[in-house]
Amino acid sequence: MAIGLHPPIQAGPAWQYSFLNLSIPDILVVATMLIIFIVAIALPFPGDKS
Repeated sequence: MAIGLHPPIQAGPAWQYSFLNLSIPDILVVATMLIIFIVAIALPFPGDKS
């Protein structure tokens, strides 16, 4: 059995900019993670009333 490089699986349309090549699902995942990160930073910690 030969082990070699395989072409990437096509995940639909992609956005290409310079060295980035992101598919639509990848962009949605990154955007969701950024939104969760910003909300987590913006919300106060529970129990910190001072």
